[in-house]
Amino acid sequence: MRVSVLILLLSMVIPHSVYAGGGGGGASPYFEIQTPFVVNLADKGSLSFLQVNAQLKLRKNTIKDHLFMHLPAIQHTIMLLLSEQTASDVKTVAGKQKLREKTLKEVQDLLTTQIGDAAIDDIYFTAFIVQ
Repeated sequence: MRVSVLILLLSMVIPHSVYAGGGGGGASPYFEIQTPFVVNLADKGSLSFLQVNAQLKLRKNTIKDHLFMHLPAIQHTIMLLLSEQTASDVKTVAGKQKLREKTLKEVQDLLTTQIGDAAIDDIYFTAFIVQ
């Protein structure tokens, strides 16, 4: 009885992406970075913030374990890149797209160095707030 209660309790607190099987068949699975990124923007003379939620589109579902292993490095890479931006850089759709492309390349380069495979096809910003 205690074991089943413990398993039930753990299933309530473990983030969904930790135990989600995701994408069967030929569909590309997604990996959600659970913690939103909140950074100060590089604007001089004013205090601006950026909050971003991100999901990675994986080439294959089997790569998720590698992503969990290297998640701190992935988050660090994204955090530094976001911190370099100014509010005017990211207020336009074109600016957001450029940032997305640069972020994708940086994460792919990191994963290639760490695991020998770029591993992701895309990155999506699922929330994006400039304040």
